[in-house]
Amino acid sequence: MVNRVERPKTLTEIAIERIREAIVDGQYAFGEQLSEASLAARMGISKTPVREALLRLQTEGLVEIHPQRGTYVFSLDEAGVAEVCRFREIIETAALGEAMRGHCAELLARLDRNVRDMADAHAAHDLKALPQLDQAFHETLLACCGNPYLQASYELVAHKISALRARLPEENERVGECQANHARIVRRIRTADVARSQELLAAHIRDTLDSYLAASRNRAAPARELPA
Repeated sequence: MVNRVERPKTLTEIAIERIREAIVDGQYAFGEQLSEASLAARMGISKTPVREALLRLQTEGLVEIHPQRGTYVFSLDEAGVAEVCRFREIIETAALGEAMRGHCAELLARLDRNVRDMADAHAAHDLKALPQLDQAFHETLLACCGNPYLQASYELVAHKISALRARLPEENERVGECQANHARIVRRIRTADVARSQELLAAHIRDTLDSYLAASRNRAAPARELPA
């Protein structure tokens, strides 16, 4: 069987990936203005693919384009953060129920591995891996639910959640509590109690609200360097 040849990425696709990663990882502050010329210069490309990339990122909710004013990294007020967290709660708890009813063995295997990996990362003080593993835990619920509509709905806020998560303060107490909550949810999933598992997940998501509100106020950005 002949393997399908992968199509090379366009400059626009490359620009989308690099700008998206820079926003999500915190290279740019919430509400910060973005310059097409500066972005193009940093990536060594023309402004046209950068402009097209920003239009795409606007549809993902990561940038806000205001005619005659400019393009800005998205920002959320307190009500907006609360709405994102509530949306997460609705989608993730529904996905968990679907996954437990239809793909529970796969779900448990993946979550068990994630909990172990997060404990190892915490012990190693791997600050880059911890938010990625936290994100992977929640994305596993969607990956195993088997419902493409739930998965598509989650994509509406996935990048914003990642950007908030990346800006959370790295505190041992918070990380330890997150690990404990994840482990508690997995233990309950193992009992096949769908309702109680959903309740624990919902409570865990609600517990993150204050941290996410603090992250949304974090407007300071580190030194500029787009991902290679």
